[in-house]
Amino acid sequence: MSAEHFFKSNRRDILRLLAALPAGALLAGCPKLFRREPLPVCPNSPDVSLLNGPLTIDAHCHVFNGTDLQIKEFFSRVAARQSGALGAGVKVLGSVLQNLAWSFAPSGDTEIAELRDLSAALRTCTEREHTARVSSLRQAGYTRGREQLQAAVARSSEFQTLQEKRRLGALELDFDPETMSKVEAIRFIEELPPDVETYRAAKANKSLSTMALSGRSIQGLIDFVLQNFQYRYVSIHDYLRTYNQKGVRVVDLMLPSMVDYDFWLAKGRGTLTPLRTQVELMQQMTIITGGRVHGFVPFDPLRQIAYDLKLTRDDSYGLVTKAIDKMGCIGVKLYPPMGFAPLGNRGLDTKSGTPFWERDWLPDWTSRPDLGARLDDAMSKMLGWCEANDVPVMAHTNISNGVIRDFENLAGAEYWEIALKAYPKLRVSFGHFGDTSPVEDGLERARAFKALMSTKDAAPGIHAYADAGYFVEVLGKEPALLTNLRQLYEDTVPAGRAPLASRFMYGTDWEMTLTEGGISGYLNDFVRLFDELEAGPAIRQQGLTGLSDRFFGNNAAHWIGLSSGNAARHRLDAFYALHNVPKPDWATKLDAG
Repeated sequence: MSAEHFFKSNRRDILRLLAALPAGALLAGCPKLFRREPLPVCPNSPDVSLLNGPLTIDAHCHVFNGTDLQIKEFFSRVAARQSGALGAGVKVLGSVLQNLAWSFAPSGDTEIAELRDLSAALRTCTEREHTARVSSLRQAGYTRGREQLQAAVARSSEFQTLQEKRRLGALELDFDPETMSKVEAIRFIEELPPDVETYRAAKANKSLSTMALSGRSIQGLIDFVLQNFQYRYVSIHDYLRTYNQKGVRVVDLMLPSMVDYDFWLAKGRGTLTPLRTQVELMQQMTIITGGRVHGFVPFDPLRQIAYDLKLTRDDSYGLVTKAIDKMGCIGVKLYPPMGFAPLGNRGLDTKSGTPFWERDWLPDWTSRPDLGARLDDAMSKMLGWCEANDVPVMAHTNISNGVIRDFENLAGAEYWEIALKAYPKLRVSFGHFGDTSPVEDGLERARAFKALMSTKDAAPGIHAYADAGYFVEVLGKEPALLTNLRQLYEDTVPAGRAPLASRFMYGTDWEMTLTEGGISGYLNDFVRLFDELEAGPAIRQQGLTGLSDRFFGNNAAHWIGLSSGNAARHRLDAFYALHNVPKPDWATKLDAG
C-alpha cells in the first residue's frame, strides 16, 4: 500500500471522527488537533498521576503493533503450537490471521513524526482536551482493525465456504468443535460494532456473541489483533485506562519490552517498522509520557553474528548500548526460546547428531559448526557490558514461544546458572518466573529459578529477580495461585539464598495477555491476593511485612537501580535533563523514601 493511499484513508477516518465529537471538544481542543493524528496524554492528569499513592511498576509488558513483529510467522510457527488461549485462538483464526493486511497498522516513522510535533502540547493540554484527543485516535485504530478483520474473513476461502453454508442453513449439525469455533468467529467478527466504546462496553457486559467452548479465546485473540492496529502510544493509554484506579492506585512506570525475531523467524528479513525505528519511537514515548514509559531493547546474538560475518549492516550490540546510554531505554530484553541459551550454547547438538541450528526456517549459514561458540561469544559481550554498567536484563524464562521444544528448553534455569556464574552481579529478571501456569504445572521451574537468587555480595545471583508476567491464573484460579505463592514465600530459605519477598515483582505481559480475554481485573486481583498472602499466619510469624509494596514497586526499583546514586538512575536523570522531562512520579516517590 502506498503512503499516499495510507494518509488518504486516515484523513477520511479523521473527518468522520471529528464530525462525531462534541462541538466543545473541537473548539476547546489543543491547536494541533487539526494537524495530524496522535495526541498526548497529559502526565499530570489524575487518571495517570497519584503522588500519594503506592509505588506501582509493571516490570514486564509490551506496546508493539503489527508492523513491529514478524507477526505472520509468529502466528504460524510459534503461536499455533502453544497451549492455552493463544494457541486455541490461532488454530481457529489461522486463515484469517494470514490474510490480514498488517501494513495498515501505523508505521513507526509515522508515529515518531506525530509525537515529535505534539510533545510541546503536553504543557497546555487539559484533562478534557487530552481525553478527546486519545478517544479520536483510539477510534481510528479500532476502525482500521475492524475493517481489516472483516476484509480478511472475506479473503479466506475456508471462512467464505463456512459463511456460505451458514447463510444457506447447510451446516452439518454434528460438525466438530473446531469448525463450530470458526463459525462462531465469523459471527463474532461480523458483529463487531463500528464504535470502539460500544465494543468495549459489549465486552464488559458479555453481550457480544461468544461460546462457552471457545468464545474466550476468540474474543481475546480479536482484542489482540485490534490492539495491533493501534498507535503504540494509544496502547499505552489503553493499558493505563484498563488498570489504573483513579485516586487509589495508578501505574507509575511501565517497562515495555521490544522483541527481535527477524533472524529466528524470517531469515533476517526486517519488520515493516525496523528495530532502529522502534527504538527511536520508544524514546519519543518516554519523553511524551513524562518518564512513565521506559523500554527494554532486544539483543539478538544471531543478528550480532550476522553483523560480525558481514551478512547484515545492523549491529545488535551497538543498537542496544546506544539505546540505553543515550535514548532513554532502561535495559536489555532477551528471548532465549527463539533458539539460544544465555550461555552454554557450545556443544549443543541434536539427538541425531546433526548441527543443532540446521533448521529449514533459519538462514543457511546457521548450520556452521562454530555457531554455538559464536552465540556464546555474542552473549558474553552483551552480558559483560550489562554487568559492568549495572544494566538490567529482562529474560523470557517460560518454556514457551519457540518454534520447537529444543529451542524453548534453552530458556531453562540450568543455562542461567551458567550465565550467573560467569557474570555474578548481573541484574536479571527471570521473566514469567519459569512458568506462567504454576497452578497447572506445579512449582518445579519457579523453585529452580528461586534457587539462583543470592544475598551474598559478589555471589552469583546477588541481583537476580523474577516477575509475574502472564500469571493469568490470578483471574480464574486465584485461591489455587494464592496457595502456590504461599508455598514459595514460606519455603525454607537456605543460607545465602534470597527470600522471595525481596525478589518477586509485578508484571502483566500486556499486550500478550489480551489473548486471554477479560483481563481488566489482573491488577486488582493481585492486590487482593497479596493482602491475603500477607495476612497468613506463617508469613506473619516470619516477620515478612510490606509484601505488597515490595511486589508492586520496591523490588523492581532495586532490580533496576532506580534510587538516587545508582547507575540506571543517573542515566535516566541525564536523559530527562537533555529532553526537558520533569521529574516523574516514580522518582519523586522513591526519593521521598
